[in-house]
Amino acid sequence: MASTVADLMTTSVLAARADAGYKELAGFMRSHHVSAVPIVDDGYRVLGVVSTADLLLKLADPDPEEGYANEPFRERLDRIKSTGTTAGALMTSPAVTATADTTPREAAVLMRRYGVKRLPVIDRDGRLVGLISRSDLLHVYAVSDDKLRRTVQEDIVHGQLGLTDVEIIVDHGVVTLNGEVARRSDIPRLAHMVRTAEGVVHVRCHLSYALDDLTLTGTTA
Repeated sequence: MASTVADLMTTSVLAARADAGYKELAGFMRSHHVSAVPIVDDGYRVLGVVSTADLLLKLADPDPEEGYANEPFRERLDRIKSTGTTAGALMTSPAVTATADTTPREAAVLMRRYGVKRLPVIDRDGRLVGLISRSDLLHVYAVSDDKLRRTVQEDIVHGQLGLTDVEIIVDHGVVTLNGEVARRSDIPRLAHMVRTAEGVVHVRCHLSYALDDLTLTGTTA
C-alpha cells in the first residue's frame, strides 16, 4: 500500500505566533537550525510560513525604495515584506500545506510547483500536526530491491495487469522488465505503473508483444 506523508513527517514541529518579532524569529531559526517556521493562531491553525529567505529580504534591502510603475508583483511583495517587523507581516500566506493522507508524490509536486522546501501538515480543521521536508520524502527510496521486486510483481504485474510472462529484475531501484506481453499497448501502461511505484528509480523495458493493437487501431506508440 502506498505511504502517505503521515508515515514520513516530523510531528515535533516548532511554530510561532503572528506577533513574534523579527529578531525573535531570526534567533529562533538560528538556535534550532531550521530554515522555516509555520505561523499559527491560538488554535494552532496555520496562518502562513516565515522562511529565512523572508528574513533575508531586510538584509538585502534595508532601505527599500518607493517602487515604480509596472513593478512586478513578486518584487513589490518582497519590497513590502522587507519592511515587516513581525511574523504576520513577514510570512507567506496562505501557506502551501499538505494533509496526513497526501501521498509523497503529491507532496513532491506541491514543493516543486511552489518552490518550497517543506510543507506544514494540517488536519481537517487546518491545525498543524506535522511538517514534511524534501529529505523526509526521500525515505520512499529506502526500500530493498527484494521488497520492491515483490511489490512490482504482486501488486502490478500479476495483481493489476494479470501478466504472467514478465520477468522483473531490480538493481538499486532500477527495474528491468523482460519477456512478452499480449498487446503492444500493455507495454507503456505497464511501464507507467511501475515507474510511479514508490521506491522505483528508473524503468527499463525489454518487452516484446504478440499483437500490435496500436497499429491496428491507427494509434502510434
